[in-house]
Amino acid sequence: MRTLNLAFLTFVAILFSFSSVIQAHDTTEPAHNFIVTGVAKNSSNSILLEKFKSYLTKHSGIHLNLVYAKNYTDLSKKMHNDPLAIGWTRGVPYVQDHALYNQQLIAVPTFNQKPTYYSLVLTDNDRTEKTLADFKGDVLAFSDIRSNSGFLSPTYALYKQGIDIKKHFRYLLNARNHEGSIVALLNGLADVAAVDEYIWLSFIKDDPQAKKKLRIVERMGPYPFTPIVASKDVTQTDIKKLTAALVNMKNDDQGKVILKNFVLDGFVEKPHAFYNPIALMLEYVDIDNAN
Repeated sequence: MRTLNLAFLTFVAILFSFSSVIQAHDTTEPAHNFIVTGVAKNSSNSILLEKFKSYLTKHSGIHLNLVYAKNYTDLSKKMHNDPLAIGWTRGVPYVQDHALYNQQLIAVPTFNQKPTYYSLVLTDNDRTEKTLADFKGDVLAFSDIRSNSGFLSPTYALYKQGIDIKKHFRYLLNARNHEGSIVALLNGLADVAAVDEYIWLSFIKDDPQAKKKLRIVERMGPYPFTPIVASKDVTQTDIKKLTAALVNMKNDDQGKVILKNFVLDGFVEKPHAFYNPIALMLEYVDIDNAN
């Protein structure tokens, strides 16, 4: 009987120890929210974003939970309220949030082998205007008040000519995203639009007819591309792990597939100063009071 009791107690002790190890593992590695909005081609595709999130979790060892933000302002708020969050944002929100909340830069995607892109001014093929300033009294479509290519870049371009964007156009149409700005042009709801080059090239790849109906009036830039960022309390150790996972995507078979679906070449590491061109424009243009 004693032998039986001893064996039973030994089994219970082992089981308890094993359970404790599992619990300790579960609680020592809290998940980080990975907050996203419309920053990349097919970014509204939840399946693709889930694959991207799972890839980063697997290759960085950092567990991520996907969280959606409705716009860049919402993304900034969510990241500010979550000091351990990871996010995929835009240049303008990053520059502002770095200054206000010590947001940290993880990596920058590359497009056409460069970590930069242009803001394109688009209009109907039948229009004859040669510059953005020529569209006085017309309707301008833009993606978001905190979009560099959609709003800051054209606002700054006009500012340098002594033109106030709010007074120059009859109406500023907030199309919510770059695809919406393009569609507004195609449907005759806007006369001109400022859009992200990356989104435009991806759009006409899926819809070649759009290229025949619209033309590029001006190209502004190049500007730093859309960064992966971290809230202020994310450790440097975790940031280095995520940076390595992102930079090595182009060398991994699964990573290559995800990048191809996003129409990206890869990711590179850059210092905060890389975003100085956007910070400079923000010194002259108050987009927060542009509504």
